[in-house]
Formats: sequence, structure tokens, C-alpha cells
Amino acid sequence: MEQTVLEWARRDPVRYSYLLDFYRRGARILRADETALVLKHDEINICYAAGPAADHPALRGCFLVLTDDEGTVKVLTEAGVYREIMPCAQAVYLKEEAPRVSRPGVSLRPLTMEDMDFVLENYHHPGAYEEHIRRRIAEGMTGAVADGALAGFAGFHEEGSMGLLEVLPQFRRRGIAEVLECELIRRQLERGLLPYCHIQPGNDASTALQKKLGLTVDSRTLYWLG
Repeated sequence: MEQTVLEWARRDPVRYSYLLDFYRRGARILRADETALVLKHDEINICYAAGPAADHPALRGCFLVLTDDEGTVKVLTEAGVYREIMPCAQAVYLKEEAPRVSRPGVSLRPLTMEDMDFVLENYHHPGAYEEHIRRRIAEGMTGAVADGALAGFAGFHEEGSMGLLEVLPQFRRRGIAEVLECELIRRQLERGLLPYCHIQPGNDASTALQKKLGLTVDSRTLYWLG
């Protein structure tokens, strides 16, 4: 069955490689043909849908849906299935070796549950609630230490994309974000998974960071529905 997803990914690696990564993380195939591919990860209740797939019933009962198809977005939102549309640009790392970046005085360490309050206080995103962050730390978040203090962190969202990246204001402009993301890329490649992330519209700093580290930023839009 993986071959089916692989064939979709090969159509356009920048656009569709994330489908293969999602499948390898435990998603199952609900539809696979020439026009559309629908994957669902039952544990987290998230669907990835490529191509026009609005008619698939699974897309009406997910916590989140990620799709590249504007028609699917239109049908599901006009039907009131989802109220939020979150457009994003996708950046993917297609090289075989991770970039190497280091900064003087900056070291990395795994976060532990003792760092929970620090993450909740400094992660500026609606997903910063305790149970979610607990799961992200359990999967493996990385902290950056500078001047003897925890200066920032990064990790993986539950569907597999890189993110949760924060650097405290007093530690910015020291290359800490680069060091953190390089570690995420390294870990994904080591696990045989795809390093990729989603960039919100207008986040020029993130776009510049992805390009600097060698990721390819897709000019086409993906849509999260929630």
C-alpha cells in the first residue's frame, strides 16, 4: 500500500512528499486513485487529502484536515463542516544530509516534563495547552541553552511537521532558531521521515529561515481546515 502513496509523492515531491511521511507515521489509506488520495491517522483524528476529495465522508468527521484542493475547501466550509480556514505555504527538505549549523555558546538538550511550564509560558500558539505540550515533549522536543539558561525550543507537531519553534526575545539574532531546526531536520532524516513545515502567510522570517537551511518553499497554498 505504501507504493500507492509513494507514487503520489513522486508526482511532485515539493507538493506531495508530506503524504508519504504522514502514511509512515501511522495514517491509513481511505481513498487512492488517479484523482485523489485521502489518508487518516485515527489516533489523532487528522486527515490529509490531495486532489478533489470533498465527497469522502471521512473528511466530515476529523479534528483537522489538510488539503491542497480549493474545491474541497469550498465544499466543506460552505457546508459548515469546518469554520476555520488556515492557509499555509509548505517547505520541504529534500536533501539526504542535514545542514550543519553551530553557534558559540549555544548547546542543545532534550526537554523534559520539568520544562512544561517554560514551554506553556513561551509558546505563542493556540495549541499551547498542557496535554498537547505534554505529548510533544514525550515525542521529543529540543531545547537550546545559551548563557546558562533555556533560550528556546522546537519540536514536532502531532501530524509530523516541524514546528513549536520559539526563541526568547533576549536571545534572538544569535542563530538559535537555525541550530534548533537543524536538529529537527537531522532527527527526521535519521528516522527515515521527511523534514517539512508549514508557514503562515506573512511570516517572512520563517520563510527566510527555511530557505537559508536548504528547504524548498512551495509557492502554492495548502489549507488546514478546523
